[in-house]
Amino acid sequence: MKTYRVAVGDKEYIVKVEEVAEGTVVQETVASAPAASADVVAGGDAEIIEAPLQGLILSVNVKPGDAVKTGDTVLIIEAMKLENEVVAPQDGVIQQVFVTQGQTVDAEDALYSIA
Repeated sequence: MKTYRVAVGDKEYIVKVEEVAEGTVVQETVASAPAASADVVAGGDAEIIEAPLQGLILSVNVKPGDAVKTGDTVLIIEAMKLENEVVAPQDGVIQQVFVTQGQTVDAEDALYSIA
């Protein structure tokens, strides 16, 4: 399984692609797992939220499937000894979280997706 970042118009999506042998019949399934599954892939109307600056992820306050309101603190990035809150830009449900506590991120790295 390979993971790619795909841009469609003004939106970016993280997709996972599995190569199968030619002639293989692939049966499409609908996930019966709860929305909190770590395998939820950004798609549809999901928006990828990017890091506003380079820093260290101090805390991640959400998990996939969590509902958030505009302005809720989703995670905190430490940069130059300052804690910077990354807040939800809209009401929605967290689709996927791409970072973990203790991880270093660069500006514009994908942090999470929300729909």
